[in-house]
Amino acid sequence: MYKLMKKRIWALIALSVFALSGCAASTAVSSPAASQATTEPTVISIQTDSTGQTDSTGTIESATPAPTADNSLTITADDQDGDGLSDVVEKTYGTNPYAADTDGDGVYDKVDEKPVFADNPIQETSTTPLSITITDARVEDNATADHLEITMKNTGSSDVSGFDVYFTITDHVTGAIEAYYVALTGLTIPAGASATVHFDNDTTQVNHYYGNMNGLYGTSANGLTFDVQLHATGYQPISFTVEKAQGTAEVAD
Repeated sequence: MYKLMKKRIWALIALSVFALSGCAASTAVSSPAASQATTEPTVISIQTDSTGQTDSTGTIESATPAPTADNSLTITADDQDGDGLSDVVEKTYGTNPYAADTDGDGVYDKVDEKPVFADNPIQETSTTPLSITITDARVEDNATADHLEITMKNTGSSDVSGFDVYFTITDHVTGAIEAYYVALTGLTIPAGASATVHFDNDTTQVNHYYGNMNGLYGTSANGLTFDVQLHATGYQPISFTVEKAQGTAEVAD
């Protein structure tokens, strides 16, 4: 009897050891969930512009400059356009103290790497002729102080609006070039009518826009060439040239 009980005890011990070794083996095998937990996740970063569109790589190639850190304007007696540059400094830089964005490229002068040279944003694909005739264009001998002045007539049968202009100024001697873009906000020319626009900073008057007299126009005594591109939305732009003789422009006080 004693021997029989002893054999049964040893059998039970053997079974227990076998069961424990099986459990250990099962816990040693990693589950798919455990394996995934140790793998770094793949993160795809998609950048979008204001339109929310992306390209095939998930990033945007935007044609517009990124917003500046501070787009606020604080106008003071010493800084009439509020761009953070005093009027005295603007004269030294050759920028317009009346316009926070002298060249019209959408970037304030204080942070603009090229404050008097804007790239041409006019990208019109229409081939419809613009029914505008330039009847006079001058940069001197104005009724007031010298400034770029353009008179045009609408020779078509429909009113024309949505005007903007891009022009460069080239110094005949040094070869220096400045470039400006101006949206002619508020300008509509009825069919058969004429209008004159002035770039003289007297923006309280109708059809008067900003013009930089601290740049080549107001400081160079060399002859200057103004190459002008006039555009209206939906029409093919027209181009013309205005010459300025030697001698500095007559600048308003």
